[in-house]
Amino acid sequence: MMVFSKIKTSKKHIPSLHIRHAKKKDAAEIVRLARSLSKTDGNRPSCLTEEYFCRDGFGDNPAFKTLIAEINKEVIGYTLYFEGYNTNSASRGLYISDLYVDEPWRRKGVGYALMQATSIACKMAGGEWLFWAVNKKNKGARKFYKKLSTEIREVSIFSILGDKFQNICNAPNSKPMHLD
Repeated sequence: MMVFSKIKTSKKHIPSLHIRHAKKKDAAEIVRLARSLSKTDGNRPSCLTEEYFCRDGFGDNPAFKTLIAEINKEVIGYTLYFEGYNTNSASRGLYISDLYVDEPWRRKGVGYALMQATSIACKMAGGEWLFWAVNKKNKGARKFYKKLSTEIREVSIFSILGDKFQNICNAPNSKPMHLD
């Protein structure tokens, strides 16, 4: 397990900041943070539970990995990400699903440290890029991300969720497929 204890935050170094990969025992804190992120974005509460976090984030085929930021063993932020591949550049990378820092710790370099640790994890896995999306209403997050990266305005993000997802899977003209 890699520990990112040598990460320095931008400008405002917090000596006791520690970043590490999450363990199953961190599930309750990750769920708390994920629910706070949903509220911040104005969405309904996250459906993530401790059970789902442990089921989907660990085992033989985890759907994601999580880095947590802690100070004095108190979890104050996290990044949840998963692997991806870009055919245009024929390269590996990571998609960040969530990045969240508790309100009292914002603008102190914790988010930067999480992005740096996620970038290092990507590079160590053979990756060359990070992608993520941000709610346009979240002006604080957009301002933070613009300091780190380029906002790609030419791209629209689409999703098939809920009933629309079920409809495409169960469309009358679709035949069951055998996927190897």
